[in-house]
This record gives sequence, C-alpha cells and structure tokens, in this order.
Amino acid sequence: MRFYFVRHGESEANLTNTFSNQQHELHPLTEKGRAQAQARAEDLRAVKFSEIYSSPMLRARQTAEILNATHGLEIEFTPALLEHDAGDFEGRADQEAWDEYSKLFETWILKRDLDARTPNGESFNDMRARFMPFFSDLSQKYADTDAALLLVAHAGIFHAMLPLVLANVGYAFGSQHILSNAGLVLAEQRGGELICVEWDGIKLSPTGTIQDEI
Repeated sequence: MRFYFVRHGESEANLTNTFSNQQHELHPLTEKGRAQAQARAEDLRAVKFSEIYSSPMLRARQTAEILNATHGLEIEFTPALLEHDAGDFEGRADQEAWDEYSKLFETWILKRDLDARTPNGESFNDMRARFMPFFSDLSQKYADTDAALLLVAHAGIFHAMLPLVLANVGYAFGSQHILSNAGLVLAEQRGGELICVEWDGIKLSPTGTIQDEI
C-alpha cells in the first residue's frame, strides 16, 4: 500500500496570503498553480492509482482533476481532507492574523493544548476527529495490498495530521519543511507501519534520517 499526499497548486489566495478555508468556491488555481499541478501529473502518470480522494475546496478539486486527467478515475471528494477552518481569520491577509495562526500551531504541538482554536475555528482535536476515521478506514481497506492511493488536500491539514500516521516524520521536521504548492509526500506500508520515503523532494530513511534532497 502506498499513499501519495499532494498539496494543491498555487491558488489566488496564496498570492494575496489570504485565509481562504471556508468558502469552497473562492480562489481557484493561478496559471502557475495549474502548471505546477500539470508537472506533478506528469510525475505520477505511470502510477496505477486504485482511488483518488480530494478536499472539496476549489483549488484542491482543480488540482485533483488535473492529476486525474491521465487516469480517468472517479474522484471522491471528502470533508475529511478540508483545510483547517481558521474561524474569524477567514478573509484576512494581515501579518497579525498569520502570527496568531502560527502561535496556534505552537500551542497544539509544544503546549499540547489540542482544544485550542481561533475564535469560531477548529481545534486540533476537531481536525483529528474528521481526518483519522477516514484515513484509518482507508488504511484498513488496503492494508497489505499493492494499492496506490492519491489524496489531494492542503498544507495545514497535512502538517497537522501526517505526523500522526507517518512513523518516521514528526512535527519538528514538518515545521522545517513546509510543503510547497503541488508538493508530494510519498509513504508506503512496511510491516505494520506507514513510512514516509519522500517529503516534498527530500528522500527519507525508515528512521526519518534525510538521505538526500532531489
């Protein structure tokens, strides 16, 4: 079993640094974002995916559709892969909001306050409650098979949730290697563990040691 986690390509919200996590039809991919997704699609052309899942947000949907163009599968859209809901920060693009948002992740990871949230936003536990059952069901369904599964989503949800499921990647590593637009995390089942073998161009060992950067 292999998981291919792909972040969406550059969106209009990335250009303006705007929180855009609630209104799903806003902020499509830019021309550059489409090109990024197309380049990733070429990288993955030869992979025989069993299933493709995507966040229902426009930028993720558009990325998934580009990735799926040569595979012809039915994309399954799930709220489990939605970006973290930043609550009252929605629509803001100021540095103060982003600084507070960074502090929220620090509160989760360093202080272990997993119920902390921005006003009217999601906590870490809220995200975990929607992501983990979906991921666990998928992992159990395809355990000990040669299935290849593509999940298209967002930086926030991936950085919060992937260290929970990857045996050799922790939060310190993730915070130092923020996923780029159309960035890929490749993980494979080895025994009873899911091992990250590549994180956005960085090849990793089963213990998390960086082998090389490509």
